[in-house]
Amino acid sequence: MKMVKYYLVSALVAGIVAWTIPWLLVSILFWWIALSLTVVSSAYIFRYPSLFRKRNDGSIPFYIRWIFIPFLLGTDTYNSWARKNDKVPPIQQIDENLFLACRLFHHDIETLNELGVTAILDVTAEFDGLDWTAYQADCDYLNIPVLDHTSPTPEQLNTAINWIEQHIADGNKVVIHCALGRGRSVLTLAAYLLARDDQLSIKEVMKKIQSVRSTARLNKRQMKSLSHIKQGGRLQLLKSLFLIANPVAGGGKWEDEKENILAQLNPHFRVSVFETTEDISATRLAKKAIERRADIIVGCGGDGTISEVARQCLESNTVLGVIPLGTANALSQVIHGVIQQIDPIDTACTAIIEGSQTKIDTAICNDKLMLLVAAVGFEQKMIQTADRSQKNEGGQMAYLKGLWDAISKNETLSLQVRFDQEPVTDMQTPSLVVANAAPITTALAQGGDEPDLTDGKLDITWLTPQENSDQQFLSLAELVFDDAETKKTSSRVNHRQASEIEITFSQEREYALDGEIFKAKSINIKILPKSLTILSEGQING
Repeated sequence: MKMVKYYLVSALVAGIVAWTIPWLLVSILFWWIALSLTVVSSAYIFRYPSLFRKRNDGSIPFYIRWIFIPFLLGTDTYNSWARKNDKVPPIQQIDENLFLACRLFHHDIETLNELGVTAILDVTAEFDGLDWTAYQADCDYLNIPVLDHTSPTPEQLNTAINWIEQHIADGNKVVIHCALGRGRSVLTLAAYLLARDDQLSIKEVMKKIQSVRSTARLNKRQMKSLSHIKQGGRLQLLKSLFLIANPVAGGGKWEDEKENILAQLNPHFRVSVFETTEDISATRLAKKAIERRADIIVGCGGDGTISEVARQCLESNTVLGVIPLGTANALSQVIHGVIQQIDPIDTACTAIIEGSQTKIDTAICNDKLMLLVAAVGFEQKMIQTADRSQKNEGGQMAYLKGLWDAISKNETLSLQVRFDQEPVTDMQTPSLVVANAAPITTALAQGGDEPDLTDGKLDITWLTPQENSDQQFLSLAELVFDDAETKKTSSRVNHRQASEIEITFSQEREYALDGEIFKAKSINIKILPKSLTILSEGQING
């Protein structure tokens, strides 16, 4: 590389002068110059811009800087001269909210403020990048250390372009600068424009930049590097992922799993984390994520939290991800399969990372979103009995105890039911479950085959009244152990499908909806086929 030859020759000349000159102080000065240029040359030879140890705030530590003082004095002198005599302004707007610049100094603060720039991307390695500018202008700052006349690595470029994209998405203005705003910063801006619109060619992007900043140019190595990265498909803008976590779900599983979840998701997405509180609901946070143009929203908690997030995803056509942290985690069992029971967190994260999208059915139940089941009778009483403290202490056992108590009481309900547009029928039953989706563990919903989340139908299962609880336990056994064909001939178990169902009571009463208890005098449920896009582990089959 030309720059390396220049620095090495200069180092050699300085060394010869230092060796031959008779004056000690002058000799030490030239040895210092020779050392500085030799070390700089090694950074180029070994492609090691981190040799300058530039910190996150753009500063170079003093214990490193003293080695480079002769080099830095030389480059600062040249850069100041070049900036003063440049035929283009120090800062220029290239695209909406995007600017190119040479090295920024304190006297550029006023210009930055006038332009509304709130983010600085510094792609230099060899000198202090901020010069107090970002601090005084109240700007966000990122340094990607790149040596002059060289190219960022693909990893550096992806970090840079996604940082730019995040700020652009938030409505900020970004300035990208190197020493003179001609090479490294131009390459980075070109990479961002190419990633944003993969239909553009490098020639078109360079023409766009040069139409504003005439001094912008890439050397042959930089052009070859950019072309290689583009052709390899390695310029990728990461999707924005908003993770909405319920810290109290599952007795506080979020704090235990947070580090693991973020470690898996951060390399693949631009992750933002929101946590619910007593005053701030998952619904409110999901709306905020949608306002910030989230590509994916992940509900991280129990079925109630996920249902709140899903409702907003449904209304905004945003992709939903699910990470189970609750007690039952019924939806996760359905979309991630049996394997999630073994390793639920990693399975869910893998599904989100791999990005397999499936359109699933949802339903509207009394103007509320229904993903899983609505129920009266045994299922409703089971959920109602298991309060938060019992679920935190006993997990699934809290539900089993609730189910046992409900069946033991064996209370029969009198209902009026309308399937689709059919005539209203009177029904006597101790348990009626309407399922959009339900894992095999939701036994009272298994009147036929396991409910299919993609078939556009509701599965309705109800039990025939029995004289005593022992007989009802036999009904439960049939639901769990018999196949769909055997259940069809059962006198205890009833099942049918419908697109809509209306259930009416003689007076207002409780019903369960996706693990929560509500009250109403009637329940109206209507299927919404393939209305929600969700990230799943493989093919959803129920």
